Amino acid sequence: MRLPWLIFHLCAIIPVMGQERIEQKLAYRFTNRTLLEQALTHPSVGHTSSGPSDFERLEFLGDAVLELVVSMELFSMHPMADEGELTKMRASIVSRRHLADVAAALDLGKEVLISPRLEATGGRSSVTVLGNTLESLVGAVMEDAGFPAAYRVALHLLRESLDDACPALVTNPKGDLQELLQGRTGEAPVYRVTQTSDSPVRFSATALWQGTAIGTGEGSSKRKAEIAAAIAALAQLQN
Repeated sequence: MRLPWLIFHLCAIIPVMGQERIEQKLAYRFTNRTLLEQALTHPSVGHTSSGPSDFERLEFLGDAVLELVVSMELFSMHPMADEGELTKMRASIVSRRHLADVAAALDLGKEVLISPRLEATGGRSSVTVLGNTLESLVGAVMEDAGFPAAYRVALHLLRESLDDACPALVTNPKGDLQELLQGRTGEAPVYRVTQTSDSPVRFSATALWQGTAIGTGEGSSKRKAEIAAAIAALAQLQN
């Protein structure tokens, strides 16, 4: 029996089967399967002399696509929600931890190509690896077929999260941020606010903690700008 030949062909078949499972979970079939392979390749294993072959660039693109899709859907679904409420709902949906939860539910981790060292430290179940992989897959769809296809895939992945988003849960982001930070060091955040335009009146705020900017936001009043900055800081700290 020619075992080396059999092992070679099994190794060739298994990645293809894994890719097909991914396509089923995305409800999308790739035209350019190289993009799918790249989206499943962690930076710990993936650079070649001809350029990047890992998912970092696709992750960058997918992150932007997800933010836009979630923003558009929330804007349509919640016509009475204000800017701060929409921003916080979006931040909770596209946070690295939430995207990792979605990826884990789809069992994406076992399909990612990672280095042996990362594998040994539990990389497949890491929040960063899972969240980045989900973003990279959406970016790969965007590259493969454009925004309408990426929009459909993003909705397929996040429909339940969007349906569960509730403005009523968005109560006091400044208080939430203060409680979080004071719980760490006893020091509360401070806000630096500047007026950026007169017509219409717009303000920009930066949330500072221990002298470091941790979030920025804009609004039609100083209060709304500070709330937006607090929401951005919470999203950053939760990633």
